[in-house]
Amino acid sequence: MEHARNLLAALWRAADDWPERPAASWLDPAAAVPRSLTWRQLADRVAAVAAGMMAAGVLPGDRVGVMVRPCVDWTVLDLAVLAAGAATVPMPPGLSTAACRRALRGTELRMVFVEGPRDAMTVARAAGGAADPPQEMFVLREGGLRVLTSWAHPGDARAVRSYAERVATTAVALFDRGAAPAAHLPPRPLTHAEVRLAAHRLGLLLGVSGPARIPGPAVTVGPLHRLLPHLMQFAALEAGRSLAFSGPVPRRQAAAG
Repeated sequence: MEHARNLLAALWRAADDWPERPAASWLDPAAAVPRSLTWRQLADRVAAVAAGMMAAGVLPGDRVGVMVRPCVDWTVLDLAVLAAGAATVPMPPGLSTAACRRALRGTELRMVFVEGPRDAMTVARAAGGAADPPQEMFVLREGGLRVLTSWAHPGDARAVRSYAERVATTAVALFDRGAAPAAHLPPRPLTHAEVRLAAHRLGLLLGVSGPARIPGPAVTVGPLHRLLPHLMQFAALEAGRSLAFSGPVPRRQAAAG
């Protein structure tokens, strides 16, 4: 039951079994053309970002804030955090400074990823004077992933899979305030097994999960609330389905989520 203990097992398995099959698709907003990644390309990108995180000092048990709407870079980040043995702290984009300050409280983030400069300023203001501000911040629209991966040595990515298989089985996967029984309590850590079980149940409810990993329609991962995009992503990965991203949404809707 390795898949129940390590959410990345489905990614590695798909990259081995179907290296050239589409894994993720999206519309490039700049060129207005469809783009896609194969399972092998997705796994390689995850490994490269994870290697960059580890080169930046991320250790097993660290927490990484992801203040990004569902997109292919969001999936790469989410999986790379797990491959580094760390836990994702979901943070919806478009938060006010006060809401961001509440979201950061008690998380002890090692680093945080944001979509653009506006959210970067919000995080900086919210973390100002905090006892445990994030040590690093990366802005995706300013090439944040390229900056991060450039910190790793060329051969580091090749060691990520074996490293992840050792550390991810006992690691926390998500660290979310929405899972805590009361808003004033610290965010609740969710293990790989807990997230995988919740994703499996959601997948069964929506007809995504099944007993056999048979290719089917892509699973659209849209601007849902907090944990749901993560659960849909893992349900799709476990079922061997590709991911489709619905593109940007109005900032008003994202902030409401």
